[in-house]
Amino acid sequence: MKVFVGSFYHEATTFNPFLTEIKDFTFLEGDKSLERFASTELFRNEEIEIIPSIYATAISSGILSEKTYRFFADKMITKLKEAIDIDGIWLHLHGSMEVENIGSGELALLKEIREICGYDIPISLTLDFHANLKDEFHQYVNIVRSYRTVPHIDQAETEQITAKLLIECMKNKTKINPSFIRVPIILPGEKAMGNADPLKSIFQKLEEIEQIEGIISANYFNGHAWNDTVNTSASVLVVPKSESYECLAEEWTKKLADYVFSRRHEFTYNVTVLEAREAIDQALSKKRKPVFIADSGDNTTGGAPGINTLLLKMFKERELGNKRVLISAIFDKYSFEKINAYQVGDFITENVGVGHDENSTPVPLKGKLIAKGDLLGFMSSANDKVGEVCVVSIGNIDVVVANRGDSFTTLNHFKRAGITIEDYDIIAVKQGYLFDELSAVSEGEILALTPGATDQRLEKLEFHHIIRPMFPIDNI
Repeated sequence: MKVFVGSFYHEATTFNPFLTEIKDFTFLEGDKSLERFASTELFRNEEIEIIPSIYATAISSGILSEKTYRFFADKMITKLKEAIDIDGIWLHLHGSMEVENIGSGELALLKEIREICGYDIPISLTLDFHANLKDEFHQYVNIVRSYRTVPHIDQAETEQITAKLLIECMKNKTKINPSFIRVPIILPGEKAMGNADPLKSIFQKLEEIEQIEGIISANYFNGHAWNDTVNTSASVLVVPKSESYECLAEEWTKKLADYVFSRRHEFTYNVTVLEAREAIDQALSKKRKPVFIADSGDNTTGGAPGINTLLLKMFKERELGNKRVLISAIFDKYSFEKINAYQVGDFITENVGVGHDENSTPVPLKGKLIAKGDLLGFMSSANDKVGEVCVVSIGNIDVVVANRGDSFTTLNHFKRAGITIEDYDIIAVKQGYLFDELSAVSEGEILALTPGATDQRLEKLEFHHIIRPMFPIDNI
C-alpha cells in the first residue's frame, strides 16, 4: 500500500493587518519532511510505502497572501500528481488558514486534492483544536481527529492516531463519511483550557463517545476567535466506522453539540486577568520570581504581529525598585537591523516600535546591548531558527528586539536568545495562555488585557462576517 503525506499548517488572524508570506514558513520537502511526522514510523512498521510532499508551518499571523498559498499548495499538488496508485492520503493541517481572495485555505486545498484523486481514496486529517471549519469541509475528508490538550502537547499522539485509523480504513476498504454541526459559540482560547471545566469534561465526553461501537473519532473544535469569517465558531465533528454507522454518528454529533452549548456559560479564565496597569501592579507586589505577564492583545501565538510597545512604556513609567523586568519580544525589523550593527557591550541609543498605531509607538532605548541570539519557531518547529534577536538593557528593564514576530514559548527560546531566565522578577511574553514549560517555572501568571489584534475583549473588535446570532456576542 502507498500513502501520500504532508503538512501545510497555519492559523490566520484577520485582525492582523500584515499578510503572511513564504519567508515566514519553516519549509521542508521530500524525504526531509518525513522526519517531522510522528506518523512516519507507524506507516513504515506496517510496510506501507510513504510518498512525501511538504512540511510547511508558520506561527499564527495575518492571512496568507494568495502567492504564498499557491507556492505551498502547488508544491503539494505537484507531488500528488506525480504519485502513482496511492491508497490513502494523510495530512496535518490547522483548520483556520485564511487566504486573500480565496477564503479557507484548507477547504481550497482539499478541493484541489479531490479533483486529482477523486473520492474513493480516503483522506485522514490531524487538525488543531482551534480550527474554524467551513460547513462543507467534512464532505471532502473521511477521518479527522483534533488535539485533546490546551496548550497543545499531543500533536505527535494525534498524528499517530490518525495514521492508525487510515491504515485500518485502507485495509478494510471502508467508506467513511463524517458528521458535522456548527455550534454558535465564539470565545478566546484562553477561556477554554484543557485542564479546567467545561473543556476538561468535554474532552472526557469525546473519549466516552469513541468507546461506542461504530464511532472511531469524536471532535470538539473551539474555533479561532480572531477571524472575522463565516466559518468562525465552535463546531463538532464525529467520524463513524463505516457507512452503516452514519446515522449513529449524526445522532452523537447532535448530542455532543447540545452538550457543549449547554455549558457555554461555564467557559471562563482560570488565571488572574487584569487590565494592563493593574497587571503590572500585581506583578511588582509578588515576592517570588519569575512572574509572567501575558501581553494578550499582541499574542503572536494567536496571530497578532508582536509589535506592541505598550507594556514597555508602562514599565518605563514605573518605579521598579530592585525588580528586574524582561520584555520578550518586540518585533521591529528596522530597529533590529540598527541595533544589530552594534557589538555586544556597546552603549546604544535607538528606538523600538514600528509606529503602526498608538499601541506600537516608538520607545527610546538608551542602554547597553547585552546579547545577540537566535529566534526559535513555534510548536512543531520550536527548535528551528526562524530569526534573530538583540537584547538591550535599559536600567532594570531588558528588551528583546526581534527581526520577525514570534513568541518565547519554551525555556530554550530564552536560552538561544542569550537570556538567563533566573535573572528576572517579571517576564512579559507575547502570549495569551502560558505555555507548559513556562507555566512549570512560573511563580505567578497574569493575563494582561491589552489592546491589539488578539484582544480578549471580543466586543472591542469589529466583526462583519461571522454568522449571527453568536454567543456571547449575542444573548442566546
